[in-house]
Amino acid sequence: MSATKFSHPFMRSLKPLPEGHEDEIQQIREWMKSQPHLPYISDEYVILFLHSNYYKVKETKYTIESYFTIRATTPDIFSNRDPLAPKNKTVMDITHMVALPNKTSEGYHVLLYRLSEFDYSKLNFADAVRVFCMFNDVKLSEDRLSDGYIVIFDMKGCSLGHLTRVTLPALRAFMQYIQSAHPCRLKKIHVVHTVSFINQVMCLVKPLIHSNLLNLLNFSSEGPASIVDKELLPEDYGGPVTPVKQLHEEQRKNMEENYREWLIETELFKADEKKRIKKPSKGMFASFTSSFKSLDID
Repeated sequence: MSATKFSHPFMRSLKPLPEGHEDEIQQIREWMKSQPHLPYISDEYVILFLHSNYYKVKETKYTIESYFTIRATTPDIFSNRDPLAPKNKTVMDITHMVALPNKTSEGYHVLLYRLSEFDYSKLNFADAVRVFCMFNDVKLSEDRLSDGYIVIFDMKGCSLGHLTRVTLPALRAFMQYIQSAHPCRLKKIHVVHTVSFINQVMCLVKPLIHSNLLNLLNFSSEGPASIVDKELLPEDYGGPVTPVKQLHEEQRKNMEENYREWLIETELFKADEKKRIKKPSKGMFASFTSSFKSLDID
């Protein structure tokens, strides 16, 4: 892979690196030497993967393999990452994706996602997943080694029409990425203002959800104030914080102006399937989809 202009996965760098993990970094480095299909990555990248897995080496290998393989095998989601591209701008026009400015008492970051326009015909699901992943890459860069994330999905305005816009390939890739590849410590997922057809939604996604993620899910017919400290919330949810729309516009501007070239450059970080050493899937990876042709994690 050619040299990059920017630092990845932290645009402003992480140095000095956290101390006490030299052995784990070395173990990952040695393993990656035997995986020619994986790109060369910085020690900062390795630390992010290790941190997200609480410095457990075997689990970290799994996340690294999943992360770069999904990015190679699902170009609909992990290419065309220019935030100023028309499709990506449309997603930002019809949604609000925001990181709340204050952490929880446990030190966790809070992310909130909702529709800003309710016309389901404007939604392209694969485009929405792409921008969601772009937003989260920016958050990982900004937050560095976060102790954890609380995620809130506000379903207000969602209709059965939106459900018809969901495509199975994009949904499957999204669920695989969140559960197996996204290098963060996910603590809880709250779905608020649940809709009358939530059972139909769960019928669609439940076959794709691992039990550990299912345990993180919480559903509420009420708003975010029912599940997180009101002092953390924007004005439109009864809290003292800047309204969601303003937070979204500020963070969108940051993505478009400060992270545009960086996001485009992240497209380089993916597996090269032509270089993969073919070996049978085994153990914990046997249930992975066929796109994960082989995994050698031992």
